[in-house]
Amino acid sequence: MKTVLPRFLHSVWSSTRYDSPELTRFARKKSVEEARRGLVAMSIVIMGILAVEALFYVKFALDPMYLYTSAILVLLSLNMVFSARAVEDPRALHLLGVTLLVVSGSAFVLLAHYQGNFHPMLFASVAMLFIVVPMMSWGLGEGLAVTLLIYLMFTFSTIEAKFDFADQSLWTLQFIMLGAGAVSLLLVARNVELRKHDIAAQHDLVVAHDRIVDLSNRDPLTGAWNRRYFDLKFDRYLERCRENQNQFHFMLLDVDDFKTINDVCGHESGDHVLEHIGQAFNSVIGDHGSLVRMGGDEFALIFADLEPRVIAIRALKKFCELNAASKCDEVVRASLSIGVASVPPDIEVSYRQLYKQADLALYRAKSLKDANPAPPNIVVSVLQDPNDVHISTQTLWNQDASADPAGSGAA
Repeated sequence: MKTVLPRFLHSVWSSTRYDSPELTRFARKKSVEEARRGLVAMSIVIMGILAVEALFYVKFALDPMYLYTSAILVLLSLNMVFSARAVEDPRALHLLGVTLLVVSGSAFVLLAHYQGNFHPMLFASVAMLFIVVPMMSWGLGEGLAVTLLIYLMFTFSTIEAKFDFADQSLWTLQFIMLGAGAVSLLLVARNVELRKHDIAAQHDLVVAHDRIVDLSNRDPLTGAWNRRYFDLKFDRYLERCRENQNQFHFMLLDVDDFKTINDVCGHESGDHVLEHIGQAFNSVIGDHGSLVRMGGDEFALIFADLEPRVIAIRALKKFCELNAASKCDEVVRASLSIGVASVPPDIEVSYRQLYKQADLALYRAKSLKDANPAPPNIVVSVLQDPNDVHISTQTLWNQDASADPAGSGAA
């Protein structure tokens, strides 16, 4: 019991603080909408209570000041409903809730001082202020602060009054405030506990869903994305590059003489070579692009605004370092041929045209392998003219092997 209660209080003290940073960030994303709904609901309930009280004021022919006070508070509550839609900070929404409760409480205090006594309807109003506290999505700490603020405001206002309220009225007020405040705080704590449990369950579902989606889109051997992911995301990635005015690069690569590696060293060694491709290119490209296993030993790398030759040479160096530990000479000597299709942002091109162009560049890189046995074998094809896209399935956009690295060539 000594450890259960402190642990419980710690867990419900804040509505947005969780044990893990990931869960805390996830909860904060939802806290704005929860705080907004709580403020709107509390404002509507207060408006309903004030409307009913106004009917009683009319029925019992009370001082018009009661009606004026109710009307002002209804307008304030209505303003909170509209203000909630424009506020995006949960702390600001909580502050609006505190403002509504404190202003309402202050109005009831001033009304009691104006009349010189606590009318039974004022007692009901005070009780309602405490009852609506749990409707906001704040934690126990915030709920306790609001409850104490209202309680102390009423208590000190009666002590400092220029005239004496009846003892019976004061004790009744204390009983109502303490009883209603205790019940409200228990409800706040219970709401926080349930809300946190619900958010934790939602977070677990989101994480599990993301993990399943990630597994379904990943190649289990190399860690690269699979063809399914590529087909789903390629068009959107290309569109985003155009929007950001980024030069887009589509790199196609495969292992030279991969069948020989499998035949001589075994398929396990071939799998290691494919794993090393995934490790090498993912480590070089990081979050700036995506590596996709298209099938077999063929991979595609999509990225923007990075120099293709630099990326390729760095990845190939890492690839060779990983292969160097193998006991099979064919694995140690494994090399890659790379073809790149590069597209400026102002040129419209389809995936089919890009793939065919990169495939032609890859075929040319392989044809240069014997003349340039030392890796890397890279051919970069840059689309220079929008009209070239119509013939991109038959020829390279720039076939000059001796051109500047910004165009085509072999390294």
